[in-house]
Amino acid sequence: MKIKTTKNNLLKYINTPFDGQDYETVANLIGGNQFIAAANFIDKLDTMVRDTMKIVIMKSCPKISYEMFGTIEFYEGGQ
Repeated sequence: MKIKTTKNNLLKYINTPFDGQDYETVANLIGGNQFIAAANFIDKLDTMVRDTMKIVIMKSCPKISYEMFGTIEFYEGGQ
C-alpha cells in the first residue's frame, strides 16, 4: 500500500482555510494505519471536504480506499 504517498497527498491541503486541520488529522490516521478511524472521521465532515479527501485517497492508493470505504471508485451525488 502507498500509505506515505496518500498521507503526503492529503498534507498538500493542510493550508486550506478552515479545513486544513481535518486534512492533517486524516493524513496522520492513515499514516498510523488507522483506516477505519480515518474513514469514520471523513464521513462526519462537510460534503466538499469529504469528497475531496475521498478522491485524493482513491487516486493515491485504491487499496487504502477499499480498506476505508469498501470501494475504489467515487460517484458524486446526483450524477
